[in-house]
Amino acid sequence: MFIVAQFFRILVIIANVLSMQMKNKKQIILMFILANLFSAINFILLQSYSGAIICLFAIIQTFINKIFEKKQQQVLKVIIGIYIVISIILGAITFNSLIDILPIICSILYTITIIQDKEKNIRRISLVNIVLWIIYDIVCQAYTAAISDLLMTISTIIGMYRFDFKRNKNEVEEQS
Repeated sequence: MFIVAQFFRILVIIANVLSMQMKNKKQIILMFILANLFSAINFILLQSYSGAIICLFAIIQTFINKIFEKKQQQVLKVIIGIYIVISIILGAITFNSLIDILPIICSILYTITIIQDKEKNIRRISLVNIVLWIIYDIVCQAYTAAISDLLMTISTIIGMYRFDFKRNKNEVEEQS
């Protein structure tokens, strides 16, 4: 099962690296869905159920949020609160050790990430989220996951440079 788990993590690597190189939110979110699906499978195969359940919940959140976006409505604050409570409950159900707190925090950060309107904010919050996942991956011996998240960190920083910092610098120079 360990080898099969690593195959799914390779798929996560591809989806994650692509996500931060996407220009618009819709494309970024689609890659997030794929990455979370493959991550959940990876964590299930590694018997790291806290991480798996949080990844599956992230997919559900994303689909619910897409319904609101299609109606051109903001996700209600009460729903965001429910997401956070569910994240805590899911984490508590699968809690085995202190490291299982990290997926709960990551789930809450994901909730905050996917309600952002600006891609710049998505990338910034994602960066913090990814670093926490790296710690979880290493402790759970999901080494391919840690490599995946490290590549995601690099991709996020590149995306931040390309779309956030470089663009802002060019806009400032044009205004001068």
